[in-house]
Amino acid sequence: MSIKGKLILSNIAMFLVPLFLCIVVFLGIQNLYLKKIHSEYDVSTNLKKRSFIMNPYGELRFINLKKINNVAAKLERSPEKLEDINFLKNVNSEFSKKNSYIIVKKEKKTIFDGGKNESGSTDVNLKLSQSNDRITKMPEFFMSSGELIGREFSIHLSDGTQASMFFIVNTSKLFSIYREFITALIASAILIIIFISGLLTFFVSRSILIPLKSLKKGTENIKNGDLDFEVKSNSKDEIGDLCEAFNDMRKKLKESIELQNQYENNRKELISNISHDLKTPITSIKGYVEGIRDGVADTPEKMEKYINTIYTKSQSMDYLIDELLTYSKLDMNKMHFDFQRIDIKSYMEDLMEEIRFDVEKKKINFSYTNNIKEKAYVKVDVQNINRVIMNIISNSIKYMDKKEGSIAVSMSLKEGEVIIAIKDNGKGISKEALNYIFDRFYREDYSRNSLTGGSGLGLAICKKIIEEHGGRIWAESEENVGTNMCLAIKICD
Repeated sequence: MSIKGKLILSNIAMFLVPLFLCIVVFLGIQNLYLKKIHSEYDVSTNLKKRSFIMNPYGELRFINLKKINNVAAKLERSPEKLEDINFLKNVNSEFSKKNSYIIVKKEKKTIFDGGKNESGSTDVNLKLSQSNDRITKMPEFFMSSGELIGREFSIHLSDGTQASMFFIVNTSKLFSIYREFITALIASAILIIIFISGLLTFFVSRSILIPLKSLKKGTENIKNGDLDFEVKSNSKDEIGDLCEAFNDMRKKLKESIELQNQYENNRKELISNISHDLKTPITSIKGYVEGIRDGVADTPEKMEKYINTIYTKSQSMDYLIDELLTYSKLDMNKMHFDFQRIDIKSYMEDLMEEIRFDVEKKKINFSYTNNIKEKAYVKVDVQNINRVIMNIISNSIKYMDKKEGSIAVSMSLKEGEVIIAIKDNGKGISKEALNYIFDRFYREDYSRNSLTGGSGLGLAICKKIIEEHGGRIWAESEENVGTNMCLAIKICD
């Protein structure tokens, strides 16, 4: 999932999860405080079904409702009980168990005050409400202190006087419980929001920060030259893609450094090889020049021999330097290619006639077979293709170890490519060396002798030239049997 998707889901969860938990906690706290209210007040069971928490004032009418109705029913049947002190004490005793009491007045004079023991005289101004309570049909009123609420029940006595019984509830504890509930609810909501937000933020940030820390450590490793590590990330988002890209970059950088080290080693090897190969002919040239100077070549025959040897050695030096310059141009893409569209059949027939003469002079059998019947056109740089073919044949001659040597060249057409195969029966190439013969500066041990020594760049130059033509080159060989060098060039319209 993308980082954007994670953030969207976390924001949605940050709203919905706290909301759900707040509802659950609200219901739990509400039940807890309703039980606490029931322990302090005589509340009707209807209170559980109504929204006391949302509107506590509107629900106070349910306090002592059952007891009030029972007492009112008794007084309606027996009005004289209103003047029975024992009856009033018993009624007040029942009410006082739940933070309530009664007051009885006759002709505006208090004849019983059940709240004196608790809060002193409660004979205060009673402010009656405008309408009767629809549940008890009794007028509601509030005491002037604001903490007392009650109802009035009026009755006419047998002597014609009017008396009233007031049912009083002390709501101070009730509203204290309500304030505790609101405080607990707000505190719980805040804690839930903080906890859920922190938890979601932790998990989302963790999925981002851990890979970033790995990336930071990886950059420090690269800075310190350590490329043998891997930044691991299990996330399938942009950070995971970044980690994969970082690992790819590290691998490429490691390959680049390894290649650079290889180049450096090759450069050192090249210098060593060229120095050795140049030193040998230079030493010979120096020796023969000293011989001429010291008068050792005292006959025309010796003089001619010395001069011919000096010329041959100088040619060898020129060849080594030429190969080095050629490969350098190819390696830096500074070699100019003059591509021409030619008929490969005609080209090969002319080239093979020229080569046949040189090969047979070495007393090596030479044959050429053309398996292409119709004309086939290719785009090549003739001079460089000549160089490739001549280099391969030259190697075949150089490493020929058979008394009856043979070199066979064949040409065929396969899957849109012209295949030229040059096969000899020379000493062949070992399996270990076969994979490296096209590498720059590579030479097998037997090529280090002075007779067949080379720069180790010949086949590497051939490969570069063929690749510039969009073709390919490969070798098949078996030791003491021979070698088959093949090159393929695409035909053109």
